[in-house]
Amino acid sequence: MRSPDLLRDVAQTLDDVKKKIDNLRSLSDKRKQKALILLEEAKNNFLNVADNVVEDNEELANFFLKRAVKLKNSTNDKTIEKIGVKEYMNMVSTINRYSKVAPYDFSGKVKDLQKSYRAFLFGMIPFYVVSGIFGPVYAMTALILIIPTLLAMLSLRKRGSLGLMLSFAVMPIPMVMGAFSIRYAIYAFNDPTELARIADAFHKSLTFAQGVVALIGILGAASLLLLSYASYMLYKHRHAFL
Repeated sequence: MRSPDLLRDVAQTLDDVKKKIDNLRSLSDKRKQKALILLEEAKNNFLNVADNVVEDNEELANFFLKRAVKLKNSTNDKTIEKIGVKEYMNMVSTINRYSKVAPYDFSGKVKDLQKSYRAFLFGMIPFYVVSGIFGPVYAMTALILIIPTLLAMLSLRKRGSLGLMLSFAVMPIPMVMGAFSIRYAIYAFNDPTELARIADAFHKSLTFAQGVVALIGILGAASLLLLSYASYMLYKHRHAFL
């Protein structure tokens, strides 16, 4: 595998960039310190990935190396004055983000992301089912969330930061709905009047009403648990998204 050697070359190049930063006049001491911290972290991240490569990805390793070389070539006062200090610092921040993404492509951590996707998807499905059961108002809320949910899923699979933001924006309402469903199921099971009302609405027996209530409770619990797990995993692996 060539990836480990290429990743070590990336780390070495970033080390060279750090040495050049000390001689810059175009960066303030505060920005120099920030850049050095980000580059040191990125260097260590790439070295750690190089020592734990499971999946060879020479093309991506070369991409990281080209970005590191570009940063190195841009680390001089003339270029920074031309592109601007803000743009240069963005380049430093970007290479740092790449270093945090790298483990997912080389160390097999992408499997953890797949668990997050599935938890998000299977956590949203019960929400839509329960919303349909509770009536038009809840169903309308679910319909409003369909498009951002689909966009979140598509972007998450491509590891886009937009998908991450959309998923965190979408999940609170279904999680609250899940908690509400559990509470309602407990209430309905302990209130014969409510069970009778449900049975009458469906023109079915009390046993059927109990089944409906149990289904609502189970779906609500599934949605709450799966989305809680998805939110934890997505936050934990937030650096995998660009």
